[in-house]
Amino acid sequence: MLRGCLRKGIQSYSSIRERINQERAERLKNLPTTTQEKIRNFGIIAHIDAGKTTTTERMLFYAGAIPFPGEVHDGTTTMDFMPQERQRGITIRSAAISFNWANHQYNLIDTPGHIDFTAEVERSLRVLDGAIAIFDGVSGVQTQSETVWLQANKFNIPKIAFVNKMDRQGASLEYTLQSMRDRLNIKPFIMQIPVGEIDHFNSVIDLLTLKEIVWLDKYGSEVEFRDIDKSHRYYDKAIKARDDLLTSVSEYDEKIAELYLEDSNELLNQKLLLQSIREIINKHYNQCCPIYFGSALKNRGIQPILDAVHQLLPGPSERPLIFDINNPKNKRKLEKSEKLTAFIYKVLQDQDLGLLGFTRIYSGEMIQKQNYTNSTKDELIKVGNLFRVRANRYVPINSVQAGDIIAIQSKQVNAGSTIIGSNDERFVLQQLQLPQCVFFANLEYESAKDKLKLDQALQQLQLEDESLKITVTDETLITIGGQGELHLEIVVQRLKEDFGLNTKLKKMQVEYKESISEEGVLELKYQDILKGRPLWFKLKLKLQPTESQENEVIFDFDRENDFDLLYKQFKESQLRQMTNQKNETSVKYIKNPCKNIEIETINDDYGEEKAYHISSLQFQMFYHLEKSILASLNRGFLKSYQMHGVKATILDGAFSLKRTNDLAIGRAVQKLMQDIHPILKPIILEPIMDLEISCPNSLQQKIINDLISQRRGKIIEIKQDQNRLGSQNSNRVIITATIPSQETIGYSTAIRSISQGEAYFSMSFKNYEFVGGQKQSELISEAF
Repeated sequence: MLRGCLRKGIQSYSSIRERINQERAERLKNLPTTTQEKIRNFGIIAHIDAGKTTTTERMLFYAGAIPFPGEVHDGTTTMDFMPQERQRGITIRSAAISFNWANHQYNLIDTPGHIDFTAEVERSLRVLDGAIAIFDGVSGVQTQSETVWLQANKFNIPKIAFVNKMDRQGASLEYTLQSMRDRLNIKPFIMQIPVGEIDHFNSVIDLLTLKEIVWLDKYGSEVEFRDIDKSHRYYDKAIKARDDLLTSVSEYDEKIAELYLEDSNELLNQKLLLQSIREIINKHYNQCCPIYFGSALKNRGIQPILDAVHQLLPGPSERPLIFDINNPKNKRKLEKSEKLTAFIYKVLQDQDLGLLGFTRIYSGEMIQKQNYTNSTKDELIKVGNLFRVRANRYVPINSVQAGDIIAIQSKQVNAGSTIIGSNDERFVLQQLQLPQCVFFANLEYESAKDKLKLDQALQQLQLEDESLKITVTDETLITIGGQGELHLEIVVQRLKEDFGLNTKLKKMQVEYKESISEEGVLELKYQDILKGRPLWFKLKLKLQPTESQENEVIFDFDRENDFDLLYKQFKESQLRQMTNQKNETSVKYIKNPCKNIEIETINDDYGEEKAYHISSLQFQMFYHLEKSILASLNRGFLKSYQMHGVKATILDGAFSLKRTNDLAIGRAVQKLMQDIHPILKPIILEPIMDLEISCPNSLQQKIINDLISQRRGKIIEIKQDQNRLGSQNSNRVIITATIPSQETIGYSTAIRSISQGEAYFSMSFKNYEFVGGQKQSELISEAF
């Protein structure tokens, strides 16, 4: 009946929709009993406008999770439910949904494609077991496609590729596959070949079964499988493509290689080939990827992708065991009988339900309305209801087992927290490492009476989005930092629409850093009197630039062999103590194994005292010395920007048993840093973006001139945008360049003006680089 209604174009069947929703809600309540082998936790990742949300809508429609698919351009999609998403036609916040397909429970997370919301992709991938990467069949691998692919690799996630928009003018199978090989450095396992072009694309040939999958109706609901024979116009192409697929698989699977050489009939066994490919992509997740084709908007190619999720992507039990970051040997199995271990990857404030923590259960079982422990903070957490997530709707469930993803209701949830049983020993999972803020701006608000409400609103937004940085420098000045212009604009829009606060962003700026360009060594003897008490400490320190983004402190003086191991254990105990204040006294004392070696005598008005080599300094003071050095690098020498990429090496030093304390050490480090900076030749660094522009040939020089002369850009490569028409005769070019982040402010408007809307671009963060002598002089002369 419903399909008939859709064919007639009738959209208003509220009674049917209510009945369907009720039935689905009842089914969802039973999902927690699903076995681990039947669960698939996967995400949709891609470049912006590749078709992620449209593909997700079709998946939900065919699975019976929604009565009809929504459209991004109409603002009616299930997953993009925020008003800001529907207004702009983009995904801003990752959305989760659970549904059934082929007797499996799918927990799907639809992630954003815009670079400004890359933190949303990061936190989602942290808890997933697999991913579907969607590529534009016209544009191939784009900048953000590459970024999210590498993010998935970081979490060892196997992927399936879906080449979308194969119905579009200029769609090119060859170009897309070659861009995957070149930019992603993978071997594509081509599982299908598309049949027909542009408006005539309505089928694919499955290379494992050599059957043509034909979508018969407008909505893609009626599917027919047809055998192909030699009379089929794609027969020879299909046979060759299948042979290429078997050759590729044989390179990784010896059994398939033997069967291939023997020309065995066993290779007709679809189950055998799927199992082989499954094992290969799970082991070689960064080298191989199965490729499928379709058009989500035209309802073609979605069902095979849904099948591929449970056929090829791993279930929770196939992923590596979880371990405690403080003791990697302490591991837990994915079993209901195991102790509870859960990870909150995202927090959301729901208008009706309050604070919700989106949670992955890694081991054990969680039951509603129980007390648990936030192991990361060593705090009690009272969990109310548990919910099966359906975008912005929530279905209550009683319990949840290992391998599942749900939402928990609690006033004490924090993203990045590990949840364990209330009486279990401490067990902490690896936390999220979110990208740093690159852009920031001062926030202007209407009146002082709005300040309290604004502070509360910003706290809530920051709770939901840890990549948002809020800084209050005085009673009135508020600075917000984020991943880009759009990120901060969305914050302002949400303050107005969600909280009724009118605010404006002042001049957009970028996050500069400082570093050093030369190596420097300095030895300093610090002596002083404080309240009649003598202070004394001697330190020899080397500072040098390093390619690492983080600052670090290392030791390079003579010491006992087990010094480094024991000091490492001491630092770990200090970190545990910081996050476990209740058991502070239980931290084991670890002694420095080095014996005192006298190297000089202190002789002054306060008497005579021996000074010993720094190697035997108590670990507690070594720890304070290390923290003091790192703290001193938080403020640079030129403009007090945070230091970046500096390695500090403690070469030598001396201390006194009576005159050396934390204060003496801290002041010695401070004085040394003041004295050493001229020989280090400090520099200012700025964030650099990778930029990719597609434009008509006629505008190429105009855009390049603007990049070089007005925006300090550097051209990396210019090539024909052959993917637009699938040939070298394209009238467009792709310009690859790097550009300082500061110069990208307002670039969307500028390039639209230059090209009359004919050019489009994508960006991703690359690294930090020296701003250059002239720019540095300008920044130094600017007032704070």
